[in-house]
Amino acid sequence: MTYIRSAARVSRILVRVATQPSGATAREIAEALELPLPTAYHLLGTLVSEGLLAKDARRRYQLGPTLGTIANAYVRQLTPPEFLVAPLHELATTTGETAYLASWRDDRIAVLASVEGRNAVRVSGVHLGIADDVHARASGKVLLAFAPETLRTAYLRAHPLVRVTKRTIVEPDQFQHELERTRQRGFAIDEEEFREGVACAAVPVLDNAHVVATYAVSAPAERFRQSRDQLVESLREAAQAATIGVGRPAA
Repeated sequence: MTYIRSAARVSRILVRVATQPSGATAREIAEALELPLPTAYHLLGTLVSEGLLAKDARRRYQLGPTLGTIANAYVRQLTPPEFLVAPLHELATTTGETAYLASWRDDRIAVLASVEGRNAVRVSGVHLGIADDVHARASGKVLLAFAPETLRTAYLRAHPLVRVTKRTIVEPDQFQHELERTRQRGFAIDEEEFREGVACAAVPVLDNAHVVATYAVSAPAERFRQSRDQLVESLREAAQAATIGVGRPAA
């Protein structure tokens, strides 16, 4: 694979600016990415001229209007069909917790939608798009557990079991046992494996006996333990509603 250093620098600059709520100056970007200041200025100027970045009156760089086109196209790729979205909203209403919808996108796992309930807790690191550390998430366990063996093996080979919290399962044999348990009971649990103080449950969504997605709900760990059975039952009802949705398109 050919590696283009200037392209890599541009991508890192865009990501850096995107993660800074108030934008960033050229010097801040140069220091963060270990770039010579003149190089940073040249790259930033090019990005501004292409509309990918914009510079405000404080000489801070923000994301530019051209990125809106890219972002909109990305969201369209992830937009799930209505027969999956409606039960997701009902799930958030019924449980009062944040509900998520995730699925495979080619050979990666992505969060396609989320809806906050009345008691919702926001989990850092969970956002729409391609997901990281899915071995530590209930939704990731479900999708991996029910995936074809070749896809699961390839994914785990490319994404090692890194420790996210002290509860994350990182031993391969133990994780395989966790996936087998998920298949047997039909749902997965993440108790503070992805974020301290937060727990999550997930169930598969079926289409003609094939798992096409997963619903998940997250809650503060203590509240989750008190209502785990009810949350799993609500998840199963949502998955059933999606499965028998009338007039839905093929998955």
